[in-house]
Amino acid sequence: MGRLGEIGQAYGPISTLLSAIALCVAVLVQRRQLRQERVVMARELHADVLRTAMEEPAYGQCWGPRVTPEHVDERLFYYSSSILTAWFHAWECGDLTDEAVRSYARSMADSEIPRMYWIAYGGWRLSAARGPELRFLRMVDGEFRAAMAGGPPSRRAEPIPGGERLRSPRGRVARRRDSSVRAYSVRFAERRYARNPRH
Repeated sequence: MGRLGEIGQAYGPISTLLSAIALCVAVLVQRRQLRQERVVMARELHADVLRTAMEEPAYGQCWGPRVTPEHVDERLFYYSSSILTAWFHAWECGDLTDEAVRSYARSMADSEIPRMYWIAYGGWRLSAARGPELRFLRMVDGEFRAAMAGGPPSRRAEPIPGGERLRSPRGRVARRRDSSVRAYSVRFAERRYARNPRH
């Protein structure tokens, strides 16, 4: 019994240390999960705010001055921003390659409305971005710059027939778009956590 007691005393501090380490790891993992949940919630809130402005144009006044020239419906800029956000989530999840991002941005830049949006807000987005988002936006910016250097876009801004306002993107298409953005956000959080669970 004396020998067993000595062994127990020797391993007691080690067992305590291992338990403390396990507890610290569990706390760090939980903090990581909570932070990623907050990131997803913030992105969903951002999407909801944009969707409200798209569905009810009067709410655009709450953003401050117009984000587009008088002859351009503001929702076209909101939607251009949403497209880039969805692509960014897909790229960060690994669903889009760098070449795919450049190809999509190249096609987008061949339309006048996205060019107007990027000229007005591309620089601001680049200055505010950090890390992966900055790298993504630099790829987009490169394609827009190349497209604008190459001449006018093939698709000009199109007037709304009969002077009518744009219809809000409701129904099945809107639900599919919204669910895709949410899915990209969730998958990004899950994959990023899986790659680096200690941060």
